[in-house]
Amino acid sequence: MLHYFERAVGDRQIGEVTPESVIDFLNGDRALTATWARKHSVLSGLFRFAISRGYADRSPLPTVLPNLPPAQTPYVYSTDELRRLLEATATLRTGYSQHVPAMYRTMILLLYGTGIRIGEALRLTFQDVDLVERIITIRFT
Repeated sequence: MLHYFERAVGDRQIGEVTPESVIDFLNGDRALTATWARKHSVLSGLFRFAISRGYADRSPLPTVLPNLPPAQTPYVYSTDELRRLLEATATLRTGYSQHVPAMYRTMILLLYGTGIRIGEALRLTFQDVDLVERIITIRFT
């Protein structure tokens, strides 16, 4: 996350970071979510460290925190719903690949069986999957 912050504020010393650039980074281009709170927490630690070492005089973080929306309760599919989803993958028809039904079935089983998020699943590489040890390594969560 600090890498993204560095890219957002540009090439400047930590003590020169403005409150405006911090707010822009925190808000991003999406609606207010729990990501805002995670970003704030990481930056809070960064600026505490910078102040303790004399790299910055003050923290440019906002002192008034917004009301974040309540956490969304995940929906757990019933066994019947999962069965119907998996059956529906067999009916998928595309003109460009005969493997699409198997791909969707695999994705549904992966997401349901592991609980990982769609972005985490899409970032998986062959190196992340150890079929012998039956381990999937999730990176960049």
